[in-house]
Amino acid sequence: MAAIKFVYFDLGNVLLNFSHDRMIDQVAAVCGVTSNVVQQYMFDNDLENRYETGELNSVQFHAEFCGLIQKDCNLNDFLTACGDIFWLNEPTIPAISQLAQLNLRMGILSNTCEAHWDFAMKRFQALSQIFPVRVTSFEARSMKPDCGIYQVAIEQAGVSPGEIFFTDDKPENVQAAQDAGIDAVLFTSANQLLRDLAKRGVAVG
Repeated sequence: MAAIKFVYFDLGNVLLNFSHDRMIDQVAAVCGVTSNVVQQYMFDNDLENRYETGELNSVQFHAEFCGLIQKDCNLNDFLTACGDIFWLNEPTIPAISQLAQLNLRMGILSNTCEAHWDFAMKRFQALSQIFPVRVTSFEARSMKPDCGIYQVAIEQAGVSPGEIFFTDDKPENVQAAQDAGIDAVLFTSANQLLRDLAKRGVAVG
């Protein structure tokens, strides 16, 4: 097993918790429609996926959604409603702080859209300091578990795939990372994460 030189974390449900239900309800309130309408036009078709893979930017996403619901809602209010869905995954914070003290290079590898990412970076500004490398699906034009985003992540890390450790809460994303040669594990808890890293020679505390 190669020595770990870089660690990638998934964003949602690893570093930050989030709620799509909150997003749906907030967008419904801003746009004056029911939550079922938002679910139908944003998530039950490919609109959100097109946004998360960068096919649509925020202005285009807003315009297309407004066209689908045949209503006009304020762009800034709409993007805030889409983005304000995160809160800290509190148990993970001590583990991240301990890893940061090791001067281990770390990054974020996330399926996310522009509105979510912009809001998270503004609300949780420490993320940009702790994780200088950020690979997002909307910028990479590829979404986990597609292989393309992992190749971007490997290039951004600047080390061989086997020297990269990655944790994600979805088994299919972990498997795809392993298929790309990355040392990946399923995230279940902060303590489990530290145990997995210790097995690889990255010990804290």
